Amino acid sequence: MTTTPSVGEFGEEAEREPKDLGKTKMKTDLGDPFSYAVIGCAMETHRELGPGVDERFYHALLSIKLSSKGISHRSRAREQLVHRGTVADTFEADLLFPEKLAAELKHLRGGFMPEHYVQLLCYLKFWSLPVGLLFDFGKDSLLHRRVNHPPSEFAPPSCHQLLEGAPEFGADQIVAESMCEAICRVAAHYEGGYRDTTYRGLLAAEFAAEKMTCTSLPLAPVSAGGQSLGETRCDCLTVGDNKFALLVLALRETLTATDVATLRTYARLLGIPFGLVLNFGHNRLDHTWLRSRACQ
Repeated sequence: MTTTPSVGEFGEEAEREPKDLGKTKMKTDLGDPFSYAVIGCAMETHRELGPGVDERFYHALLSIKLSSKGISHRSRAREQLVHRGTVADTFEADLLFPEKLAAELKHLRGGFMPEHYVQLLCYLKFWSLPVGLLFDFGKDSLLHRRVNHPPSEFAPPSCHQLLEGAPEFGADQIVAESMCEAICRVAAHYEGGYRDTTYRGLLAAEFAAEKMTCTSLPLAPVSAGGQSLGETRCDCLTVGDNKFALLVLALRETLTATDVATLRTYARLLGIPFGLVLNFGHNRLDHTWLRSRACQ
């Protein structure tokens, strides 16, 4: 299951943006002179090509125009986020202007979606950039959004706080505490601002470094009425010899009943007794514990 942040109405085109991108500001103004110059090159590119061609052509022509104006940039900049010797995620920005901004190029039928903003925010956080630009070349005139990277207000929890609301673990108490300590270390070091898959990768790397058994995206059998229907890939982590299932989310406004019900399904299918839903929000780590009914 892949979920996206909650959304709300946005701007003149009624485009949709994630509500809990914290204090992130989505702007349609041209902003600073450097952003203005990049946007100007993008407008020239759109005027020459018009809507309807493959995205790679806008990318190629825009890169040429930027170079012709002496605007230094990296095209399809690709780098890895490595945590404790393990690659947690890989980021590839369409255009990277070192120490200034990142830009993402789209050719959309509709408007900008939450995942487009989340993608750009990840790049701003990873490369420590103050500003990002989203371009849509798919309309009769170029659309752009300027995204400011907000200062961090993240308050990492303690292990004690993360264990609040937890069920009785019995013989698995030590594993639960070790798992929570690992989660708190990741939250304290990286804070908020990345996407779901990044935090899942970071946690998997942390568990591996601590010699804790962990499986990402485990396969589970699905059956009904005693009849096997096949297997499904569960969008979670399993930790501690299949004692805990973790659903790792990011930049949600809040955890929902659907999030909890989804993890409950994963835990039941996998035969796992305990579950923990995490949301790495802009300023805090939300969590909800559950105990699988199948194991009670």
